[in-house]
Amino acid sequence: MSLGMGVVVAIFSLVGFESSTAFGEEAVNPLKTIPRTIIWSLLLTGGFFILVSYTEVLGTAGYKDTLDKIDAPLNVLASMYHVNFLWPLLSAGAMFSFFALASSCMNAGARVMFAMGRHDFFPKSTSAAHVNHGTPHVALAVMATIMYLVVTLSYFVLTQFNFGVLDEFNDAGTMGAFGFLGAYTFIVLAAPAFLKKRGELKTGHIVLCVAGMALLLIPAIGSVYPVPAPPVNAFPYVFGAYLWFGVVRVMAMQHQKPERVEEISLEVQKAHAQVA
Repeated sequence: MSLGMGVVVAIFSLVGFESSTAFGEEAVNPLKTIPRTIIWSLLLTGGFFILVSYTEVLGTAGYKDTLDKIDAPLNVLASMYHVNFLWPLLSAGAMFSFFALASSCMNAGARVMFAMGRHDFFPKSTSAAHVNHGTPHVALAVMATIMYLVVTLSYFVLTQFNFGVLDEFNDAGTMGAFGFLGAYTFIVLAAPAFLKKRGELKTGHIVLCVAGMALLLIPAIGSVYPVPAPPVNAFPYVFGAYLWFGVVRVMAMQHQKPERVEEISLEVQKAHAQVA
């Protein structure tokens, strides 16, 4: 695996911190609270990720298979160091981790759907909030159903083509990482213009944006050169098509319901004005 493609996989492994960004409308002072949660969660999870990675690399040195070919590295480590009694605990930890990952995706996706449903990008019912709890229960139910169907169909269909469960998981995560790469790229490009509009643009901001873009170019280039093995080689183009579909959808909304697009713009301006 190339360095660029490795960065894509690393982004997939660490993007859990993004979950807090979906709670903008529910957080107190979101433009201050959410950046703090992102920074702290990234520092903590990044440090933990580095610690576990070095532990696995050093611990499996000399093993008959390389680390990228091991499906359950922690169980292998337990066997190598004769602590097999930890197998159930390690397996349970992995199951809880996958469940937490699925829950974070469901919550984040549902809240995006909830907000977009309010502006007619999704059916209006997805913008409904629970009477007692105030949660987007309809959007959560839709997201849970979609996730269940995708995972179930993938298992029964892709296994017919010799795809393992972990192959499906890794490929799905890699595909998802392109969404984050795209979002980060647009943010880095838009940040200087946004700060200039607010009269807050400084030299340090430009330096950070240039550095951020340079770092984002590593996975962007690495995802297409050298050409990765199928089906990952098609992921950048699938994401590009999906992105253009979104652009066309917004353009159509501007033509059909310009008042909705204006509402979104006013909501964003109102949120920024609160911390101006």
